[in-house]
Amino acid sequence: MIRKTILFLQAFFALVVAGLVQAQADPPVIITYSTNPTYPPYHWAVGDAAFDGASIELLEMVRPANVRFQPLVYPWKRVLGMAALGQIDMLVSLRITPERQQFLRFTEHRSFPNPIAVFVRSDKAFVFTSWDTLQGRTGGYSAGDTFGAGFDDYWRQSLKMDEAPTMENNFAKLALGRIDYFVTSYYLGQAYLQSHSDKAGIIALTPMISTQDIHFAFSKKFPHQSVINEIDKRLAELNRRGVPEALLKKHLERFSRNPVIYAP
Repeated sequence: MIRKTILFLQAFFALVVAGLVQAQADPPVIITYSTNPTYPPYHWAVGDAAFDGASIELLEMVRPANVRFQPLVYPWKRVLGMAALGQIDMLVSLRITPERQQFLRFTEHRSFPNPIAVFVRSDKAFVFTSWDTLQGRTGGYSAGDTFGAGFDDYWRQSLKMDEAPTMENNFAKLALGRIDYFVTSYYLGQAYLQSHSDKAGIIALTPMISTQDIHFAFSKKFPHQSVINEIDKRLAELNRRGVPEALLKKHLERFSRNPVIYAP
C-alpha cells in the first residue's frame, strides 16, 4: 500500500513538473497595439516607438499572464487604416462607432469616460444650450476624431466644421479667430490648455456635446478570444473601483507639468 502511494505521488509530481515546464516553454502572445499619438491625458506618443499616459498604465493593469504588448506609433488616420486591414491587433481607448465596428471588436466594459466639449475664446463666448446653437458659426475638428451620441451625423448635415490635422492646429486657429469653436475631448482640451499658458483665453462651454465612454478594441482578425475576455473581466473590476477616473487625474497633472509634442 505504501509503495503504491509513493508511486502515485511520484507520478503526480512528474505531471506537475511537466506541466510547469510546458507552461514556461509556451511562447508569449504578442499583441501589437496603437492609438492616437496626440490624445493626452489618455495617451500620447513618446518618440516614434512608445506611448505614455492613462491608457498605457491601464493597459498594463489588465494585461493577462503570458501576454506582451508591442506599441506601434503612427499618425492616427493611418492607424485606423492599418487596423481595418488587420495590420494592428489592438487599438487603445477609442469611441465606438458603426464604421469602426465593421473591423473592430470592442470590449464590453469601458476604459475611460470621455466627455466631448465645445471650446471657444473667452472674449467670444456664447451661451450653449443645444447643438443648434452652433449653426451659423464655423467650427473645427481634428482628423480622425468622432464624437458619438449622434453628433457626427448632425454636424455633417447641419454645421460648418473645418478639419485640421491636429489638436494644436485647431487651438491655434481658434486663438487667431479663424474658427469660432473647436470640438474635442474635454480632458484632452484641458491637458493642452493647462500646458500652454499662451492659450489662457480659451475655455470649455457647458453642457457637453456628448458623454459617451471610450473602449479598448481588437481587430476582428485577432485570434485570441480568451485574451479579450480576460481583459474585459479586469476592466470591469477596475471600473467598479473607480481606477480609470483616478488615472485620468494623475496623467492630466503629469502631462500639464511636462507636455510632450508628437512630430510625425
